Amino acid sequence: MIINYTNILLVLFTVQTLAGGVCVAQSHNSVNYENYFFTLDFNNQKYDFSEVEKYFFTTFPHKDPTLGDVIYDRMKWVNDDMIKLSQNDGLYGFIKSRNDSLGFDSFRFTSKPYYNLNNDVQKILFVFKGKFPSEKGVWPAWWLNGSRQDEWLYKKNNNSISDESLDKYSGVGQFYNTPSPVNCTDWPAAGEVDIIETINGNNIIHNTIHTCPQMCDSEWNEDGVIINCANATFIDPNSGCSGKSYMVDSPEGTFACLWENNSFHYYYWDSEADVRSSGGPLSSSPDPESWKQSNLKNQVRLCEGSIECDDESHKAWQCETCEGRNKCEFRNLKMIFNITLCGIWAGYQFDETNNSLNNCKEYK
Repeated sequence: MIINYTNILLVLFTVQTLAGGVCVAQSHNSVNYENYFFTLDFNNQKYDFSEVEKYFFTTFPHKDPTLGDVIYDRMKWVNDDMIKLSQNDGLYGFIKSRNDSLGFDSFRFTSKPYYNLNNDVQKILFVFKGKFPSEKGVWPAWWLNGSRQDEWLYKKNNNSISDESLDKYSGVGQFYNTPSPVNCTDWPAAGEVDIIETINGNNIIHNTIHTCPQMCDSEWNEDGVIINCANATFIDPNSGCSGKSYMVDSPEGTFACLWENNSFHYYYWDSEADVRSSGGPLSSSPDPESWKQSNLKNQVRLCEGSIECDDESHKAWQCETCEGRNKCEFRNLKMIFNITLCGIWAGYQFDETNNSLNNCKEYK
């Protein structure tokens, strides 16, 4: 086993606009989930778990798309209490050994709200303060993923937006052909934005964007180099475009992503930083222009793509999914927090041997 018991402390989620478009509180059954902005402050407020469920699905009734040794499906968990809300302490998601060939029960939180820029909402700030585990074989992530599918937008599931409504997908179909409110099969046609990814306990944070080849080119950190956000290398057609990775003492602290038209900015503050004072990322009125340059880890300028999808450089399914997606446009982005083990990234980079993935799976 890689680990018997590891947790993640989700101290605070913040999603808000910096200019207009803020939705007022509504009853759960009448919520319009597009641009439904919210704050969960577990340090300073007491919540019932139903408040967490108001904003997040806490189950993923499909196999891990990254082929990790985890089960996200609550209907298949063999461990109890995978999620815990501790008042004035935080929201915990646990990774627990199953003592079987499937590996570990793990968690995947997907926001019910989804976000779009428009004339009224021209900037959106995503902020997370908390802690991820840092161990060999572990791959934690906080990311934004979009889709245009009816299931993702509740057009085929508008009577009950709940974990119970997802249970019907448990054990039915594969992730790549079974769209649901937490799973899309048109990736990456509406874009993906990775805010935190780190593997194997190296505490190196990666910021990456994934799109269709013809959607977006990018320039990171004003370096004058234009790279495509689908095929940055010829090794992996899904590698996306990335900024400079940066190292932290541990994957803990305050992370933020500012989304504006044709740009994303990524920020980080260590766990001891004052992030609640006037203008700070967790203040009532965040002011990114006042933040220190040292907190800005990456910025990316996006422009229309110049590469066409073709069978030589890309996968056939990728070209099929991306057909007609020729604008650099991110749509219907939901937040996702998850932890997987081994899989196609942490597993293949677990060590420098030719048997890296198997070594990761067998690691104890």
